[in-house]
Amino acid sequence: MNYPKGQRIDPVWHDPALYPIHVTVEVRYQDLDPLNHVNNVAMAALFETARIKANRPMREHFQTATNRTMIISQTLNYLAETHVYPDIDWHIGFGHIGNSSWVQQGLAVQDSKPVACAAATLVATHGGASIPIPEALRAALMERRMALPE
Repeated sequence: MNYPKGQRIDPVWHDPALYPIHVTVEVRYQDLDPLNHVNNVAMAALFETARIKANRPMREHFQTATNRTMIISQTLNYLAETHVYPDIDWHIGFGHIGNSSWVQQGLAVQDSKPVACAAATLVATHGGASIPIPEALRAALMERRMALPE
C-alpha cells in the first residue's frame, strides 16, 4: 500500500469503493486459533486465496510458457479481530504499476467492518530474471487499477 512503513494505516484505505474487484472467501475452522479468531498466518493464506480468485479472469497474463510472476514482498495489517462467520469480503485492486513490478492491494471486510489491509508486490520474470511487464499484462492491470485516494 502507499503508506510509510511502520506507520498507522490511513483510514482512507478502508473504503471498499477504491477497489475494483470483489471476491468472497470462506473462513475454515482450521484457520482459527484457540480463541476462535482467525490466526494471523491464516489471514495471509486467505489474502492469497482472494488474490488468486481476483486474478482468474486474467490468468493467461500472469503465467505463460516463458514468463512467470513472483511475489517479492507481502504485508498484512490487522485492523480488527476476524471470526469464522460471516465470510470475508475481499476488495482487491492494483496500486502502483512500475516497469517490471506492480502492487496488488486488498481490503478484508467482515460483517461490514474492515478487518485487514494487505499488499503484495509482484514482479514479471523470464528465466528467473525480472523483465519489463509485458504489454498485455500491463493493459489488464491498468483495467483493474484502484481509484487511488488523493
